[in-house]
Amino acid sequence: MLVALYENQFVDMTGDTSKEQWYSKMKTGLLICPVCKKKVIPKCGSKNVWHFAHQSQDTCAGLHEAETNYHLIGKKSLFHWLMKKEKNLYLEHYLRDIAQRPDIYLSEGEQAIEYQCATLNVDMFISRINGYQSIGIESDWIFGMKRINKKRENLYSLQMTDLTAAKRDKTGKLSLNYFCPLQQQFLLLRNILPISQRKVLADGYTFSAKNLDLNMMFGTLENKNYEYRNLLWNNQKKTWRMTAYKNVSPSIMYVKKVMYFNHRSITLFSPLAGMPSYNYYFFETSPFIWQSYLLFFIEKLSSTFTLNQIENECKRLMGKRIFLERKLPYINGSYQCAIKGYLNFLESEQIIEQMNDNHYRKRRPVPYPRTLDEAFGQDKIFSKKAVIFDFV
Repeated sequence: MLVALYENQFVDMTGDTSKEQWYSKMKTGLLICPVCKKKVIPKCGSKNVWHFAHQSQDTCAGLHEAETNYHLIGKKSLFHWLMKKEKNLYLEHYLRDIAQRPDIYLSEGEQAIEYQCATLNVDMFISRINGYQSIGIESDWIFGMKRINKKRENLYSLQMTDLTAAKRDKTGKLSLNYFCPLQQQFLLLRNILPISQRKVLADGYTFSAKNLDLNMMFGTLENKNYEYRNLLWNNQKKTWRMTAYKNVSPSIMYVKKVMYFNHRSITLFSPLAGMPSYNYYFFETSPFIWQSYLLFFIEKLSSTFTLNQIENECKRLMGKRIFLERKLPYINGSYQCAIKGYLNFLESEQIIEQMNDNHYRKRRPVPYPRTLDEAFGQDKIFSKKAVIFDFV
């Protein structure tokens, strides 16, 4: 940690205090942790960022996970960056009501900023977000750049939990922020389209720390044009078609088996599957898988069917871990929203028709390609016809 109490005053490792001065303060025995009030010692070595460490090994309520040197450098850098742009800024401010200690706290706007480098499970993520919300504090997450890997242009691989912190910008698109303290560089991901548990299509914007302000970081940036995003998504559908047969994930193996016994090939899934329909990302499972299965399931139902039948089937498969739900605490919704969004898309393609809030009827058969070349052609036609990115 970078903050301690000395003679009941907050002191931190972001200033010009020398090593000798810190050691002199330590000898008085008055350097203590602001949370647990136990003694801390200054760590002022030549290799790592200077910081405070608890003298005893007892657990402190203010510490959620061990801090790496990369994390400490990043937290210190972000604090200095924000000091030039914001007022009433606090480093490692402890919120006693919820026993949480955000890396940076802006009291004027009641905003907590977390710089996350360590692996954090989804339940802990959600617990901390809910903690801030419970006392009316806005929270935002900036991730360490080590957590993201650019696979190719506009294709990124993230840590599985990063999307838990995604928010919608003013245009309704998902966004995330990353920071590298070693290069003093930000990467802002905008217009995010999840395609699996880890991979996303997104527009990436790189800024040096000196050229970025807080409004830009948490605001809306210029969108890439529709045709460009359409091409990216169609390229991804091509990848799904070319690789699905050799994928051995439980969800794909299950759907592949179901389709095989019903004389369908996973490679030749319907061009109406694998679409970024409204709220589709509430499923962590790849959209070409869960949508392919729903099309098959709808085919097996009678000419009229209910929303409850679809939801119950998805719930059954989630219970078997065939379908996985993505938790997005900053965004209202659930897997039911993904189902409803996809049914709305099928209605726009005149495959089904909604009769009332719960009942639908089939209008025409689901199209299936007979060859890969036909599939690629149909993917392009249906993408343009549906204007699919209006659904996201």
